[in-house]
Amino acid sequence: MSEVPGGLSASQAAASDVDMYCHVCPTVKATAYCLQCKIYLCPACAGHHKMLPLSASHKLLEGEQFPSFYPTGHAENLRQCPDHPEEEIKFYCPSHDVLCCCACNVLNKHNQCTNQYIPQISKEFNKSSEYTKLKKELQSSEDKIKDVFENIDICLKAVEDIDHRVIEQFTKYKAEVIAYLDQREKELLAELKSIRDQDTTALEELRATANAIQADIMKAQTKLRLHEDNSYDIFIASKRVQAMLTELKTSLNDIIPMYNYVKLKKDPVVEKLLANEAGLVQIKRATGTVF
Repeated sequence: MSEVPGGLSASQAAASDVDMYCHVCPTVKATAYCLQCKIYLCPACAGHHKMLPLSASHKLLEGEQFPSFYPTGHAENLRQCPDHPEEEIKFYCPSHDVLCCCACNVLNKHNQCTNQYIPQISKEFNKSSEYTKLKKELQSSEDKIKDVFENIDICLKAVEDIDHRVIEQFTKYKAEVIAYLDQREKELLAELKSIRDQDTTALEELRATANAIQADIMKAQTKLRLHEDNSYDIFIASKRVQAMLTELKTSLNDIIPMYNYVKLKKDPVVEKLLANEAGLVQIKRATGTVF
């Protein structure tokens, strides 16, 4: 197996375990870990856990699979390998930009890569330019999403005003051809409602997307703050946030609030329009944005 910086083998690097104690019997050393309940168990409690109907189907990590890096409770475990839950992330593969455990190195063929040992390369990472840049990019995205919300509100206000503008124009024109416009007014209102409903739905969908992006940004910022004092964990958290931020920035750039700007269009040949099945007036639509 390939060595990591400092002369440690991957297996040796994974063996930095400490004694863990039973979640139920705090003074007794644990020998098993329940993946579903996320708790450590001593031999006696593990036996009961297997017998209880509610937990009989749970997977217990025991013997060689017993880990010492799982947290008790339900907090996120940054160091748990998503592909090999019983393993701890200890390596970073620059060639593939992925986090790896010892099993990843062997099974995913990263043993041919020049892997970096995280406990060594993550030292002072929370003071690095890479981490500083990541936080600045998150802040920039947060500022941009605030602008998106402001623009959505402006567009929604414009959408809400289209009835007043168009119907006011229409009412003045209605006096010239009252009999015809009575019917046409109903048709215009229906068309305007359709435009308003479409724009409102589209803008509210953008708002929902923007809310989701904002939530992801806040979650990422919280994750970074929670692990900021631990170089090891902040390195892993940063890598995951970087991957998420790439997708967030793409989604954020796709959010362009806009609405259909409408106004009344008149045909100068009134006499001919009175017999025109297309109507005396039509809605002229143009896309409007706040940019």
